[in-house]
Amino acid sequence: MAKKKRLDDIYYPVPLNCISKTEKQPMNKEVIRQIIQGAIKGAYRLKNPNKWDYHGNPVKAKAVATQEQVTVVMHLIESLEPTNAIEAALASQFAITYVRGMAESSGDYATKSMLELFNFSHQVLDAYQKFRTKGAQLINVQYNHNQGQINNINFNKKDNLQPVIEV
Repeated sequence: MAKKKRLDDIYYPVPLNCISKTEKQPMNKEVIRQIIQGAIKGAYRLKNPNKWDYHGNPVKAKAVATQEQVTVVMHLIESLEPTNAIEAALASQFAITYVRGMAESSGDYATKSMLELFNFSHQVLDAYQKFRTKGAQLINVQYNHNQGQINNINFNKKDNLQPVIEV
């Protein structure tokens, strides 16, 4: 017996293997698909159509989002390479604000809402980076001495720990 398709799967056709992951723990693909479908709805302000026409007859479900819209949102999310559902949710927030900001910027002049969207998208990327690195900072210092030979010194600093120096 075939699995019944949800209407969101018809309206917003996201492929089954939407985000590839090579880590040990596989992500829940259904949750990731729902996150991407929500990002498509939010980015393009799409709504589910009515299930019934004006005469009370059922309407055949068809895609609301275009393939281009699905591809843009999926590539924005995939480019951040999320490794779990929280990172996928942050990546979808970035995709929503980026697409909406680009839609606002297509006008003749910059609006306050466009600037706020881009500011928020940068804040989301900062939160994503902090979540991914667990708040660690990486500082690379290159010293040029010994007739041009370069020695790399890496400082890995956690929030409350002493810096670790690798030579």
